[in-house]
Amino acid sequence: MNRLSILWISLLSFTICSCSDFLDEDSKGVLTTDNFYNNEQDARQAINGVYRNLSDSWVTGYNMKQIPNDLLKRASWDEASGLANYTFGPENSYITGMWQGHYSVIKDCNSVIDNVTANQDKITNWERYVGQARGVRAFLYFDLVRWFGDVPLVLNDTKSLTGLEVERTPQSEVFRQIIADFEYCIEKTMDKNDTSHGYQYGRLTKDACRGFLAKVYLWLGSVAQRDGKEIYGTAEENFRKSLEYSTQVIQGGRYRLVDYYPDVFDAKTREKATDEVLFCIQGLTGDETGTWTGMMFGIRGSQELGGSWDNISSSDYHRMIYEPSDSVRRLWNCPRMQILEDGSLWGWDYPVYWDTRGDQKLSEADENDNWMQWSIGKFRRFPLADPASYNYTNFGMDEPLLRYADVLLMYAEAYNEVNRGPGGYTPATGTDLTGSTIQSAYDAVNLVRKRARIANEGIIHEDVLPRQLITSHVNETTECVPDWQPRSYGYSYDGVRTVWDYNSYGDDYTAFRSEILNERARELVAEGTDRWCDLVRRGILVRQMQVWRQYNPFVSGPERSVTTPGIPENVREKHMLLPIPLSERDVNKNLTQNPGY
Repeated sequence: MNRLSILWISLLSFTICSCSDFLDEDSKGVLTTDNFYNNEQDARQAINGVYRNLSDSWVTGYNMKQIPNDLLKRASWDEASGLANYTFGPENSYITGMWQGHYSVIKDCNSVIDNVTANQDKITNWERYVGQARGVRAFLYFDLVRWFGDVPLVLNDTKSLTGLEVERTPQSEVFRQIIADFEYCIEKTMDKNDTSHGYQYGRLTKDACRGFLAKVYLWLGSVAQRDGKEIYGTAEENFRKSLEYSTQVIQGGRYRLVDYYPDVFDAKTREKATDEVLFCIQGLTGDETGTWTGMMFGIRGSQELGGSWDNISSSDYHRMIYEPSDSVRRLWNCPRMQILEDGSLWGWDYPVYWDTRGDQKLSEADENDNWMQWSIGKFRRFPLADPASYNYTNFGMDEPLLRYADVLLMYAEAYNEVNRGPGGYTPATGTDLTGSTIQSAYDAVNLVRKRARIANEGIIHEDVLPRQLITSHVNETTECVPDWQPRSYGYSYDGVRTVWDYNSYGDDYTAFRSEILNERARELVAEGTDRWCDLVRRGILVRQMQVWRQYNPFVSGPERSVTTPGIPENVREKHMLLPIPLSERDVNKNLTQNPGY
């Protein structure tokens, strides 16, 4: 789809797209609102078009995942017009694509909202479709307001160019609408598994909206705390709201963590992800609905064998934030691996399943100097789910947009803020991953860490099926992915020492508040723009990007030069907002630019 600007997009006829997982009916093709919206089938097709367009690479796919942060970096040969090294400006095509992609789908949402409402007497369950469209619109505006600050708030279906040179709307008004839309969606949408009210996996459920509201209020509380002034309510009010909504999801009991971390992202185990994923984009094997995410975030190697281009690699900082025993998440999220032409794997961490609590310690000899870098391997294609269909997009990968693990970590962060401390500590033992007994911030974060102790027989990169899970480590709360507890939170590496040391804080509130962002990084790396947003809402983007100067102690010599030298020096406070795209300002003279661009 050619998107020149939101103004030109508004002239396009509404295109009805259908996804085989959502509809059995044939698509009606390109129609206008004059001969559409005559019954519930039309409304269903229209909302399917919204969900299909939501999967666009600029909206939720691989292109929008590349806002640079301290966890990942682009290949040195592809700096994406300055995106890789923070020299980007308003003309950057990635940022422009993100703006235009979001407003394109917002236009689709507005079309559904206005036209279904206008034809409600013809459409059974009309409020259900309006609720879904308003929820998706809220999701999109939440992205935009975090990235750009004040943005034009367009709430009606646009049918002409007249009057479309709108000004940027203050953030307070945008957030008021985001909250109202999610609240409306909660009222009109369905619970998980409630098929009598239209439940389908991938659609916005009541819990998904509650989870997003928890994220909205966490953002508002953090920014109010960061700036010492309100956007929409006080910091304390917003943290309480975040805690309230995340608690509702947890106590609802409809979601749990899957037993094995990679199963959330694996095309071959996609049926398990429904336990944990509240909202996602679906990509079905062989039907061209997948994205190129697996080509960017996977294991390096031949496309035909399930390999990726390796355009995105792990920073040294990301590589070093995992405790030695956190090997499942570490080897899944940032493997140092290549698929050879015979289909076998080669890399330093391939020969064994690394259990670094035992005799197999990381060493400079094992993590040797060679040309191979660490990938962000989270959405890998290897082994191919369908070897007969190895096309870039035909690998069946669902991309989670909100997971239960994120809800647990938001609960933990909000609880710590509301109570000025993480509460009581109880060892996270046993195999229950529902969170039904959570009473404190410790309980929530340690549930996520407990799941990271569960391994699978065999070598993680081979992704051995069927699963033969190793659960014997779940009770080792002080040895394997240790529980957080008073005065003990994760590990510290300052770029100088060659050993890992526990952090020890005298103030548990400050300790928890500092370390929760590291746990979010370990768990959520490369999922949307969460990491960049986390650094921005806490006001530490510039400081944290300096961590790129902290090198892996097991790597020496020329390999240390792979870190892009310009990034730390180039990052400025202005980068806590993205620039308003130049092409949009060219056609809309009422759009002002963000400071510094």
